[in-house]
Parts: sequence; C-alpha cells; structure tokens
Amino acid sequence: MRSLVWAALAAAACAPSDKPRAGGPAGPAQKYAGTWEGRAFHSEADTGTPFRIVSSVAEDGSLRGTLTFTQVPAPPIPVRARQVSDTALVDEMGPYQSPSAHRRVLTTTTGRLHGDSLNGTFEMRPAEGGNAIMSGTFHSKRVVP
Repeated sequence: MRSLVWAALAAAACAPSDKPRAGGPAGPAQKYAGTWEGRAFHSEADTGTPFRIVSSVAEDGSLRGTLTFTQVPAPPIPVRARQVSDTALVDEMGPYQSPSAHRRVLTTTTGRLHGDSLNGTFEMRPAEGGNAIMSGTFHSKRVVP
C-alpha cells in the first residue's frame, strides 16, 4: 500500500527549490511546484497511506521532485514529470523498494489539478518490467506553494 501512495504522489517532482527557473515563466509546470501532502488508497475500504511530495521546476523547465512516506523511514523516491498541462500531470516514480509489494517497482501516476488539490490514479509495475501488480487512487493538497 505504501508503494501505491508513493506512486500516487508522484504528481510532484524533485528539484533544489520551489522557485521558477530564471529567464521567464515556467509554463504549466509551475502550477505543480511546491509541497503536496496526501494519501494513496488501494481500495475504497483502505484508510490510505500518507505521503509528501516536494517538487520544483528545474533550470531546463522540467518538473522534478521527491516522494516520501510520512510514516515510514525510507529514502526519498525520485519523481519525474512525463506529461504536464494546465489541468493534468503524469509522473513516474522510482525505481524503489516497495514495502507493500516487497520488490523493486516503478509507479506511474495520473492526476487532475483542481485549485490546490491534485487527485488521480496510480499503477505500480515491477522495475524489471511486466504487468501492473497494484493500482489505486490518491488525493493530495498543496500545503506550501
């Protein structure tokens, strides 16, 4: 389940600061920069796994960040934006060791932006390739711009 949360929160990315890149506006990527906190859910009955994503716009204009599970001691997981628009974000997280799947995984998240909320779905796959081993939903809110 924690892996699902990580994947879901992949909607943010890893970079040294939350400031826009020098030389002009960052475009839609800037809408996703900041600190996001939320929960990932494997099923409707699940209480959710809490997570935090810290993201920023890099010098090249890309959105990058890190994902951490707020209740699990583990190293930060890299998050890379694959598609960014004014209203949607597709992220890839990992590879990382999933505490719930007990293997190395990559997670893809697809989120929709509504104000300061980013909600969507995630899918976890083995890092070495293959079919999805877990999927679910996530809900997050920007807590720091």
